[in-house]
Amino acid sequence: MITIGGSGDEEARAVSETVGFVLVFALVTTVIAVTFTFGLGGLEDAQLAERDTNVERAFDVLHDNLRDISRDGVPSRATELRLAGGTLTLAERTEVRFNGTAVDEGYTEGTRPLVYRGAGDSAVVYENGAVFVTQGDRGSVLNGPDLLVDDDGVVVSLVRLSGSGQSIAGDRTVLVVGSNAERRVVDSPWSGGNVTMDIDSAHADVWESYYTDLAAEYGEDTGAGHPRVHVEEEAVETCAADTGGGDGDLTVCFELDPDQEFVVHQTTIAVEFSD
Repeated sequence: MITIGGSGDEEARAVSETVGFVLVFALVTTVIAVTFTFGLGGLEDAQLAERDTNVERAFDVLHDNLRDISRDGVPSRATELRLAGGTLTLAERTEVRFNGTAVDEGYTEGTRPLVYRGAGDSAVVYENGAVFVTQGDRGSVLNGPDLLVDDDGVVVSLVRLSGSGQSIAGDRTVLVVGSNAERRVVDSPWSGGNVTMDIDSAHADVWESYYTDLAAEYGEDTGAGHPRVHVEEEAVETCAADTGGGDGDLTVCFELDPDQEFVVHQTTIAVEFSD
């Protein structure tokens, strides 16, 4: 008797289905594992990058709002900022000192930087009218300070933030409220000669990068009639010796012609955090 479609074929078919199921299951498991290992990490990185971008945009708005107070004298401005797990702090005081060949006494002013710290070593900083983005020891300038250099001389705007040692963290959205406490021109304009600006700051490297770029634009070799700006070592040493400055983390030298003036304009802004 001849048997057609015996049990051997059924067993082979069952083995094939089992092997196929195992292979498909292994493939699905591998895809899920790869997705969790790499996909979620990439998604988290994208979320952190978007958070940092949003904070930078908020600090850009903050920069413009505080400039309205310092430049135009508006009473107050409020800036909305989403913390997204980061920390917002009025940090330790930094100091700026001015000395000049035509000045009997120098001028010193301190301010407190506003610092947002996200994941790792990243931070966004508002300090004395400028906005920085830092990553560890490196940093870049998003918005420069309110500084005017032209044929008539130099106008430096100091933005002094004041407030209690407050720090706020979490996922909520806060309002950073800046109120105009004082606006004034410091003493009388200084005419001609050399003026040094010494900066003591935790972000001196970023300030140095900014003023180095400014010196490249307004250096001696430009042939223009505006004041000269130096951050090179030799020029700083010479200018500091003339003015009595040169003891800061960074020293910037401004060289003015006799008919040019150096003006320091100071604004004190009281800062509060509000829900």
